[in-house]
Amino acid sequence: MNKRVLVAAGSAAALLLVAGVAAARNPHCAGGIQYVVQGLKDKERGNTEDYLRQMMKAVDQLSMCATEDTEDQEALGYLGWAYAELDSAGPAGSAFQKAIDGLTAKGDKKKIEIVVTNRESYWARAYNEGIKKIGDAQGIYPEFTKEPSADEKELKAEAAKSYESAILSLTRAKLLKPQHALTIRNLATAYALMGRFDEAEAVLKNGQTEAASDAEVGKLAEALKSVRANKAGALLDAKKYDEAITYYQELTKAEPTNADQFMGLGSALFNRAQTKQDAAKRADFKLAGEAYGKAFELNPKSSDLGFNAALSYQYAGELAMSEAEWRAVLKQNPDDPEALSSLGSTLADMQKFDEAVQVLNRAVNLKPDNKTYFRQLGAVYSKANNNAKATEMLMVYMAMNNGKAAGDAAATAKGAGKAGSGAANTLGAMGNPDAVYEWESEGKKLQTWVFNAKKQSFTFDATSGTLVQKSDWGSTGSAPKK
Repeated sequence: MNKRVLVAAGSAAALLLVAGVAAARNPHCAGGIQYVVQGLKDKERGNTEDYLRQMMKAVDQLSMCATEDTEDQEALGYLGWAYAELDSAGPAGSAFQKAIDGLTAKGDKKKIEIVVTNRESYWARAYNEGIKKIGDAQGIYPEFTKEPSADEKELKAEAAKSYESAILSLTRAKLLKPQHALTIRNLATAYALMGRFDEAEAVLKNGQTEAASDAEVGKLAEALKSVRANKAGALLDAKKYDEAITYYQELTKAEPTNADQFMGLGSALFNRAQTKQDAAKRADFKLAGEAYGKAFELNPKSSDLGFNAALSYQYAGELAMSEAEWRAVLKQNPDDPEALSSLGSTLADMQKFDEAVQVLNRAVNLKPDNKTYFRQLGAVYSKANNNAKATEMLMVYMAMNNGKAAGDAAATAKGAGKAGSGAANTLGAMGNPDAVYEWESEGKKLQTWVFNAKKQSFTFDATSGTLVQKSDWGSTGSAPKK
């Protein structure tokens, strides 16, 4: 099963806009703002210790400010700034958002722009670093969930470090902008690409609530489907069929109109059936047929689903159900020789020989170069005690199966048999054959000439040109004997 992955997208970094110092009513607010401004100046000068000291003081003062003067949203914006400088993304995101909400309520567009710009700067830095690390990891070891060879183990370990860095960066970005759907989606991407599907699923499910106000929130639902499909596929790849079946059953309940989930359930059951015996085996195949059948019902244009349903029912011994599914497939694709072949086999098992002959004869006419269809048709005639027609079809099968096709069919036919022989007369009446098979049976050398358009073949004694057998699949002739 091919795995679907989410596509990470980058974002341009916003420029940090340094805001002026506001006239705060509360001394803690004013002092905290001053500490932020002074700390940034120390940072520019390379005074790291002083810078960190100033920022910690800013956080202390502005936290008291937030308690004492709840109306000073500008100071809250500075608190978010200070937290961001100290890499405390969660508190920073909370302070920034409260400041933006408060200033929006006041209609102070200039100060809103300052806070938004500052938050965007820190968010973009973390976000873009996360996207870069995802790209690095994919470049190092693209198929991370694949078991590495001895030579690839170091590469996988290196890729894991990049993914972990991506997760840390994107988590910071998410904390700074918890309502941003794209950030949430790409954080889930990093988890999913590592095969950590449960964590990816949790991020996306929570994100649908967190980013409910974002116009892009709908994409989280799409991403969640992809993650779930990948998780289920990973369980199948690991041959954890019981877990895969349980998981797919949950998904079909959660997404009852999603054909892919029923298809996955069918695949898990089909694979598990092959590990069982007797009644348990048949029971799983029947359940697989039901799941595939539901998928086909939801997506009737995908005849492969109907094909799988019919095959599952056939293996389960549920022949009537199998017949119904094969006919549904053929309703979509009347000229599908494989479906005709399978339906013919099912009908023969049901002792419906007349119908089986009609169906298999159509398969032969559609694909006269397929020896298997001749063998099947011959076998059905034989079961129906129509030995003459059985011999006709099986002669063509043996020629194709045991013989070697002549490189130049026309030249080979012209060189066969003496004047007046069956071969010579047939060549004169029918023209050049489409294919000539040269083979032996019981020590006798034979040639079988196939005329596809005329739906006939002729088998001759290669030495004398005497006709041994004529085969005609242009019509079924009289009904097979019962």
